[in-house]
Amino acid sequence: MNRTLIGILSLLLVLLVACAPAQEQKAEPEAKPVEKGEVVFGWLGPLTGGAATIGVPVKDAVELAVGEINANNVIPGKNLKMIYEDDSCDPKKSTTSTQKFVDVDKVTAIVGGLCSGTVLADAPIVEDKKVLMMSFSATNPKIKDAGDYIFRNVPSDNGQGTAAASLMQKLGYKKVGIIHIQNDYAVGLTDVFKGEAKKLGLEVVATETYNPDSTDFKTQIAKIKAKRPDALYMVSHPADAAIVLKQISELGFKVPIVGADASKDDAVISGAGKAAEGLIVTLPGVPKSPELEKFASAYKAKTGKEFSAYTPEAYDVVYILAKACGATDCTSTAMKDYLYGMGPYTGASGTYEFDKDGEVDKPYDYFVVKDGKWEQYVAS
Repeated sequence: MNRTLIGILSLLLVLLVACAPAQEQKAEPEAKPVEKGEVVFGWLGPLTGGAATIGVPVKDAVELAVGEINANNVIPGKNLKMIYEDDSCDPKKSTTSTQKFVDVDKVTAIVGGLCSGTVLADAPIVEDKKVLMMSFSATNPKIKDAGDYIFRNVPSDNGQGTAAASLMQKLGYKKVGIIHIQNDYAVGLTDVFKGEAKKLGLEVVATETYNPDSTDFKTQIAKIKAKRPDALYMVSHPADAAIVLKQISELGFKVPIVGADASKDDAVISGAGKAAEGLIVTLPGVPKSPELEKFASAYKAKTGKEFSAYTPEAYDVVYILAKACGATDCTSTAMKDYLYGMGPYTGASGTYEFDKDGEVDKPYDYFVVKDGKWEQYVAS
């Protein structure tokens, strides 16, 4: 083959390659859009049972916070997902849900529980698995020592029991009767109340308890009535508080009543009717502030209702955990360490900071049922 022919063939080969169909050439793979990371938290609380009228509004407040956090990219580059579990304030249900959270859902943190008994039951699980838990309403004093990963943004009942006893002394009562639900929340609070009452010179003349599923309290009420107390201290969940008040009225037992925080619920008024008139309750203080006003407005826009007990605290818990996640690598241990050194936090439920035990210090407010509505109460 001569050089001229070789040159012609080489030129034809170059032209054939250049004119090859485009589909035969390998294209570079297209870059996939970067998906936003996801952070998973779990929520525990009662959506059924005697405390559901507290739990359902709290869940609404949590959902509100989650929506705002994701819309405003509070956790940079990550989307917050909340998984909800109904524990009915039952420790058996709660521990099952908590085990699912840590073993199956692999949550980074748990918002809740609502009730003291569930938090105390869940604490060993989350402490063992090193999963952060923060309650917005559990107040039993024992929670202080429940573990390094257990926080709450409500004060211990060491404060509430003292506040209730002090109020009763200020109102001039000398002899006091007590009726309470038999659970960790009420037992812890009642013990504190009794201790403070004794210091203040109040005589506790009768203490009666009832099981969480009870609906007839007339025997207990009759026993207290026979002791002729000047006032009654009631520690109940909303559903049973309404029945207790009605049955007190039905038995003709005319006595001033001071209730604890769980009774500060519209369901108590609607359930007890006129029998709720004059009921005074203690509740961890939520001071007026621009943050509270903003929350109240957003909550009403979402639900059509005014905010209720522990909704500001629950809203704050979600934001606090999101802040801790955004400031760290979003592991429970890093978030836990961050919270201990976070300093003062200002939210819908006030300004506070966590101490070395994951506790906060807050004042208490008083409310009274007047003309079928809750009003702020100031002891004269």
